[in-house]
Amino acid sequence: MNKPPGYSNKRRRRFIELLTSTDQYWVEVMGDMLFHDLNYYDLFTQMWLNSKNAPDGSFRKSELYQFMPNISQRTAVKYVQIAIDHGLLIEHTDPEDLRSRRIAMSVGLKQKIELFLDYSIAVFGALAPPLSKRKPQR
Repeated sequence: MNKPPGYSNKRRRRFIELLTSTDQYWVEVMGDMLFHDLNYYDLFTQMWLNSKNAPDGSFRKSELYQFMPNISQRTAVKYVQIAIDHGLLIEHTDPEDLRSRRIAMSVGLKQKIELFLDYSIAVFGALAPPLSKRKPQR
């Protein structure tokens, strides 16, 4: 593991404030404390990130469990079902294998994730050093 440069306590405090702000924004965007859990954050952001590589932006139900690496598959199954029950994820039959189910983000969830990402980029952009202090990229 590479050791990061040291920063002042003032900058560290500011970082914590921004993290807290971003965390609170996640709760506001999701609209339910139930989805405050980091495993939902992992699931939803990984679905968004990987949706370009998924047919129709959907995944086999079993593929979703790998997006929540910090919990057991049994628990991940419950998380996915709760998100389906709340309408955040949409479940449909796989046209190529009628025994399988495919899961996609609802339009509303995709919009919420993108809103959260835009907010986070704006917030953490405040931590970036001014352009004059940045090292040139090669």
